[in-house]
Amino acid sequence: MPVVQTITLPPGASTGWHYHPGRVDVVVLSGTLTRTLHDGRVEVSRAGDSLVEEAGPVHVHIGRNLGVEPVVLIASYDSPEGCPLAVPVAEPAWSRSGAEHGDG
Repeated sequence: MPVVQTITLPPGASTGWHYHPGRVDVVVLSGTLTRTLHDGRVEVSRAGDSLVEEAGPVHVHIGRNLGVEPVVLIASYDSPEGCPLAVPVAEPAWSRSGAEHGDG
């Protein structure tokens, strides 16, 4: 059974690097969410946008609030029973170096 949560990221906050054991469907209620994905792409989602976060450790990502108003999200998690909704991971080496990932 899916778990639904409201998540609020104050200005300057982040989710930390993580992945999800199951698919997550997200709607941005307010603010602007900036996500850096496992392949180095950056996606920006604004109020009214929806997005999907795919399952598994190959889909690590971080969400940040780089704006001046809170980011409020509704997230519906379809995690396998007994699994956490999110698994924290270390920041990828390519992100720490500032290098683009997958371009070379």
